[in-house]
Amino acid sequence: MKLVKKILVLVVVLSCVLGNIISVDAADEQIGTVVDGSVLTDKSEVSGSTLSPARGTYLGYGSATLTDKGNKVVNVSGFTSCYQNCDQVKVTLHLQRLVSGTWTTVTTLDTKIAYNTHYVSNSRNVTVTGGYYYRITGTHVAVKGKVTESTSSSTDGMWVSK
Repeated sequence: MKLVKKILVLVVVLSCVLGNIISVDAADEQIGTVVDGSVLTDKSEVSGSTLSPARGTYLGYGSATLTDKGNKVVNVSGFTSCYQNCDQVKVTLHLQRLVSGTWTTVTTLDTKIAYNTHYVSNSRNVTVTGGYYYRITGTHVAVKGKVTESTSSSTDGMWVSK
């Protein structure tokens, strides 16, 4: 009977040890997968920009960046740049989390508007739930007189550990 107990203990111990050696983080299983245009990565910073620098007569360029600051805190940042001064330049940033294969907005930074300039930026640290992929989508707008030009940006997905 003692031999059977020793064998069972040995099997349990080996199972735990081997389980830890072979365990795969959820991020590892999905790295490289593309979800709604965003590649899932294990990078600590991801950036995305408008598709082309030449978006319109006034609107030049927009970008968004997501940075893992550690301890489940991420920095959400982005900017909009114009070819010349505009009446209004705007940037809106949406922090999204991947849940069951769908990007869901977690928080939206208030739209930042700058007047009579060619540039605006916005940034904020956000505490998130670990164990998920996150990305930023941005909306970039320039207003000059009666003309409004807009475009969007999106980052790749960034894994935030538990």
